[in-house]
Amino acid sequence: MAQELTIVTVLYRSSEMLAETLPTWVRSAGGLPVRFIFADNWPQDGSAKVIAGFLDDDRYDYLPDSANPGFAAGCNRAVAAATTSHVLLLNPDVWLPDDALARICGAVAEDPGTPVAVGLAMHGGEYVGIDLNPVSLFIDRSAAVSRAPLGPSGGAAVFPTELFRRFGGFYEHLFAWGEDADLAFRLYASGLRTRGLDLVLPHAGGHSVEGDNKLQGFRAFLLARNRLLVAARAFTWPLLLVVLPILALAHVALAARRVRQGLLRPFLRGVGRGLLEGPAARRQWKGKRFGFASLLSYLTVRRA
Repeated sequence: MAQELTIVTVLYRSSEMLAETLPTWVRSAGGLPVRFIFADNWPQDGSAKVIAGFLDDDRYDYLPDSANPGFAAGCNRAVAAATTSHVLLLNPDVWLPDDALARICGAVAEDPGTPVAVGLAMHGGEYVGIDLNPVSLFIDRSAAVSRAPLGPSGGAAVFPTELFRRFGGFYEHLFAWGEDADLAFRLYASGLRTRGLDLVLPHAGGHSVEGDNKLQGFRAFLLARNRLLVAARAFTWPLLLVVLPILALAHVALAARRVRQGLLRPFLRGVGRGLLEGPAARRQWKGKRFGFASLLSYLTVRRA
């Protein structure tokens, strides 16, 4: 497998956004050994034409799937097709400064075996990877936090390709929102740490659901369900028994927020589905789980 980088991007109603961001990717790639794979979960919007307008045919693969299997499945399908040593998972609504890919390739060369969390600037803040949160379980990690990331965010994440595949990639049943946290907990529990890269990429955030009430409801459903599924899959029984009452109280607070947003019904449906599906989700991961020792390590070890 060549020591090169493949940018993996999952598309969903992304043609207009990609027309803005892809030219910055092409400029940043320059003469670097970078390829592209696009898993398009909404191929009818013309993203294929946008891609063909900026990239030569031999530099990218385009994988359409009108059934929309979700972000997690799209990433897995694209990484399965990668032939390079590393993959950069990159959302289509992220712009790349001209030197970004050179810096990412440099970070890979320095430590090829370690995942890298690349920073994202969005909603007025700067974030690098994933952090723990007592209310929502997982959250975008502020760049100001002193400890290293729990794991990379799926919006801008570098993984050794073999490592991503060995851990089964993203749990596809989650569909979207939380699949990166699930993988982060599993990687951390297995002793694999993530480096944060001192690089912050402009990120629009939420382009695929913006302005669509139905999709906003689907997102509320998935977030409520997936928090419970991630905890069920990734945590040891002792930690899970402590976390569940905390999550129950947190969901009461979150429910009040969803009422104000008009999203209570999908939120409650997600909680119910999470409780029903938790046992099956747990059985589907046989590896090491995140427990009290992992938690203590994460909270006390500061980044280098």
